[in-house]
Amino acid sequence: MDILKLAGERVEEAEAYEERREGIAVRFHGGEIEKAASEAVVGRALRVIAGGRLGFASTAGGDERSLVQAAVAAAAHGDPAPFHFPTLRDGSKASVFDPEIPGTPVDELIAWGEEAVRVIREEFPGLVVNVSLSRGVTEVAVRNTAGGECRERRSYLSMGVEAEHVQEGDIWLVYASRIVRRKADLDREALLAELLRYLRWGRAIATPPTGTPPVLFTPTGTTVLLLPLMVGFSGLAVFLGTSPLKGRLGEHAFDRRLSIVDDGTIPFGPRSRAFDDEGLPTSRLPLVEDGVVRGFFYDLRAAALASAEPTGNGMKGSPLGGGGFRNPPAPAPRNIVIQPGEGDLDELIRDMNDGLIVVDVLGLGQGNVQSGAFSNNVGVGFAVKQGRVVGRVKNTMIAGNAYEVLKQGVLAIGGEAEWVHGTMHTPPLLVQGVGVVAR
Repeated sequence: MDILKLAGERVEEAEAYEERREGIAVRFHGGEIEKAASEAVVGRALRVIAGGRLGFASTAGGDERSLVQAAVAAAAHGDPAPFHFPTLRDGSKASVFDPEIPGTPVDELIAWGEEAVRVIREEFPGLVVNVSLSRGVTEVAVRNTAGGECRERRSYLSMGVEAEHVQEGDIWLVYASRIVRRKADLDREALLAELLRYLRWGRAIATPPTGTPPVLFTPTGTTVLLLPLMVGFSGLAVFLGTSPLKGRLGEHAFDRRLSIVDDGTIPFGPRSRAFDDEGLPTSRLPLVEDGVVRGFFYDLRAAALASAEPTGNGMKGSPLGGGGFRNPPAPAPRNIVIQPGEGDLDELIRDMNDGLIVVDVLGLGQGNVQSGAFSNNVGVGFAVKQGRVVGRVKNTMIAGNAYEVLKQGVLAIGGEAEWVHGTMHTPPLLVQGVGVVAR
């Protein structure tokens, strides 16, 4: 029996989510190929409204009756459901599928991995090099008892390269990755150039600046500042009062040079899609315009609680992705896009004179993310003196508040944006007001 009909016998409303993923994964460990295998996952999730409460369950292989039973049992202790599942319409299409990706042979992925190992070891023969690659297709379908169905095929291609320096008393790891939906968008040369640049900068160990020096966050490093915003722009957090942005719609809460859009419609964007994980159409949603707060993102539940309209942001997993079908949808961004400013990375380094470059941190999300506070050990960072990089730093920590830094401490917004973490298109940010300590 169809799972919606089966659930309909026991609950008021139900929503079925199905995800089929087929692909190939290749991994190199220590420069040698470790894995080259196909992978296939079929996941299903059921969300129900039973007795006015929400229940959720998922399975990667269980039968329909067990899934319904688990969701109904969860509803007994679930949150009240302030909304009804809407009738779904499979409307506008999104550019999210590239037929070249599923046609990419495993031998080509292996050749890419071998090339990455060779290029790095030509200049740094003593490093441990790990490479991971994957490609495939995900098919997603959303249905509910109100009627209608949304279905979409999405391609994915990813490459990550890790170089590890291991000596007694000195372990240093540098990582660069790309996640794309279109094969032509995977710039392997740029990925390796980024990694080699950091390895060259890190040949020497430098004394880190301390106090509150200028700090240049590279595109990957900007996650330290942007993760609290991804939480703060959630309509649910605003409604509950846990977001510092509550009551600040239309206010200049950020530097006037800062503009942020959440856009699920970008052709072949890493998190683009025609519909969210609740089956609602995606859109382009301005969050910040010239420093002014313009909107928040909502799923069905948050919109109902806040008496707002859902924005097609009901997403499974965390703000940075992951989790997949095993999580119920919640308000989260699609593609976060930061409007670039001016100047490339080298120009920003010259302009900062003496300071710190942050590429990556350990324990992302430590601190009180909801308030904007961060406190992290620097994983990959470099000291800058008189406008040039003098070496990597060790045993260095940064701390501050993202809202305060992005309001009062922006020195420059770089002109060259990159996709990072498969969810953000962001330029580097040069800021002040970040505390730096070292031991």
